[in-house]
Amino acid sequence: MRFFYLLARRTSYGFAIVFFTVLGGWLGAFFGYYLGFSFLLSTDGTYTSLVLKWFPLAVLVPTFIHYVHFGLLSPIKIPALARSLRLINNNIKGDALRPNIGDDELVALYRSFSDLPTYNAAFAAFYALLVGLLTIGLVYYDIRFLSNITTVDVRLGIRIITVADIVVVVLYGLSTYLLTEILSNRERAVCYHEIRRRGIDLYPRVFLGLRVKFGFFVILMIVSMLTFAALIQKSIYFGSEDILEIALYFVIAVLAGFFLMLVNTNSILRILREMSRVTGEIAGGAASEFRLHSLDKESAEIEYAVLKMIQEIEENRKNLEHKVEQRTEELQNVLSDLKVKDDLIQKQLDMASVIQRSILPGHIDDWNELKFSVRYIAMEKIGGDFYDVYQLRDDKLGILVADVSGHGIPAALVTTMAKISFTNACMSFESPRRIFQEVNQNILDHVKTQDYLTGFFVAVDDEYHVTFANASHQKAILLRTEEGRVELLDTNGLFIGAIEDARETYEEKTVQLSYGDRIILYTDGIPEAVNAERQEYSNDRFEEIILKNRHLPLEDFTAYIIEDVQRFIGNAPVEDDITLLVVELARDEAVDVIKGARKLIDESKFYEAIDHLERGLSLYPDNRKLMYNLSKNYFRVNNYGKTVEFVGRYLEGDKRNKYAYYLGGAAYYKMMNYNGAIEFFEKALGIDPNFVNALFAAGMAYKRNRQNDDAVRSFEKVISIDPDNAYAAFELNELRKK
Repeated sequence: MRFFYLLARRTSYGFAIVFFTVLGGWLGAFFGYYLGFSFLLSTDGTYTSLVLKWFPLAVLVPTFIHYVHFGLLSPIKIPALARSLRLINNNIKGDALRPNIGDDELVALYRSFSDLPTYNAAFAAFYALLVGLLTIGLVYYDIRFLSNITTVDVRLGIRIITVADIVVVVLYGLSTYLLTEILSNRERAVCYHEIRRRGIDLYPRVFLGLRVKFGFFVILMIVSMLTFAALIQKSIYFGSEDILEIALYFVIAVLAGFFLMLVNTNSILRILREMSRVTGEIAGGAASEFRLHSLDKESAEIEYAVLKMIQEIEENRKNLEHKVEQRTEELQNVLSDLKVKDDLIQKQLDMASVIQRSILPGHIDDWNELKFSVRYIAMEKIGGDFYDVYQLRDDKLGILVADVSGHGIPAALVTTMAKISFTNACMSFESPRRIFQEVNQNILDHVKTQDYLTGFFVAVDDEYHVTFANASHQKAILLRTEEGRVELLDTNGLFIGAIEDARETYEEKTVQLSYGDRIILYTDGIPEAVNAERQEYSNDRFEEIILKNRHLPLEDFTAYIIEDVQRFIGNAPVEDDITLLVVELARDEAVDVIKGARKLIDESKFYEAIDHLERGLSLYPDNRKLMYNLSKNYFRVNNYGKTVEFVGRYLEGDKRNKYAYYLGGAAYYKMMNYNGAIEFFEKALGIDPNFVNALFAAGMAYKRNRQNDDAVRSFEKVISIDPDNAYAAFELNELRKK
């Protein structure tokens, strides 16, 4: 095929076709020669010499005309004789279709390609007949004027050549059709698919069926058998045994038949393989088209049906893709709307999370000689655990850890309701049992869902007697540090908010704390934490870790427990909120000094209280509690310089107390040092961004410092947290007027 396309590029496509198909004429001539002379009942030496003498000239002239007819002289601007051939030669260069060909011209080109095998076969037969006539004429001329042969011999020679020519015409025409169809298959397919690509529905042109092609082999077989039989009979008649000539004919006939069989069957098999490839690609979901295009009626019908199927599949695919695009666009719009709503919800959840966390004391100040350390890890943005510290009557301190059933917004709402209920109950009662009863009734009256909570409440007096009650919560752990053992604190008591009869189940007990003891309050997120293998952390492991690390400082002790839980969980998701609150009784000599100062303050003897605290600080110069209490008392007597001094000394050792920063900022504000005030208020807000008092005070400092934009932002945030804050609303309105 490379030589074919090279010849097509150098001369013309039509000439390249004819150049290869003319070879079939020689095959037909071979059979014609043997068939014609096999029936000659005489020696054929005379006729053979005459044919060989004039046959080359008789072949050369029609062959040259055939070549010129199909475009041999196209390179020198002498086109092919037929319009269809000129159309092919002008639009096909080698194996490439001329670009930008018009629709009408493309359809005409396809028809010319479809008719080309028939057209070439017809003219091959014509030129083969012409070869026979010229041969007869030239032989007759030779016999008539140049040789001494009888009239009977002349008539016999004419019959021989006529028979041979008929065989040549038939065999040459059919072989030319087959070869032309195979050689032009690819270009015919290119034209047809270009037509269909342009949306033109054209049924494939067909000429012969498979029966005709197989009939060609029958004819070839009959000719071969007749010739072979005639050669044998002739040899027997003349008593000569020219075995070599018969064997040569037999071998050439077999090879010729085998070659033509290969050509024909290969053309059929190529079409079948092409159909298999196309249907396989379609079944795989890919677009496909035929690279070969058969002229057989049977194959063309199948190809057209497959092409219609491809067209329908492609249309369905486009419709499906269009529908998918529409649905995708609709989904994207829905997802976009959902994202906007989700972003809004997430912002609201973030704000709710910030508000919820703001109601949890991030840092719990020391109370007498009690020190506190707390860790809180929420499974979601909004958790169901909460804890708090309350000032009870009779100078007692209340400590609560609670866990609301469920998670998310419902749990957060119940958490908020419960916190309010506990705050109100702690203002009226100091008994943990009585507080649980009050909160249980309050939750039942106001929360009409199935939500409930568990809780552990501890009340501590000045002598460090601990009264506790448990409402179906995790047992508290009392670590006797010096003794190296733990006690589990527990009482009877049902869930809070579950049933009204629960009020009768609550009990309370009392234990005495010793210096160094620690009370560990926690939620079930610690012992029930699970790792990737679904193993629980367990209470046993929890108690073991507590005992093993009992001599660590308080903050390190709490941090180590949380780190151990997280190490145990590993890459597994956290399935519940985790809260850990540790209370330690640590000896502090300054506590008695502070208690004495409070008595003086209660009697409004502020200066005497300051003197009392100053004497205590001289005894314990590094005690931060004394520094903090001195700063608060100096503020009460309007000595803001001393307030700033002692707040600064206090903050050198404790930078987590937002109230200390707030106190220092308030002192600077009173001194009209607004930059200093802003610095301290911002540090307080760095610890608690929703510290409303610090936000409002910062807004006032910004306003005095003529930083109106910052002031507006501060007041707006105050209102977002506390919408009923009239002072912030007034200041914001005044600033907006300006």
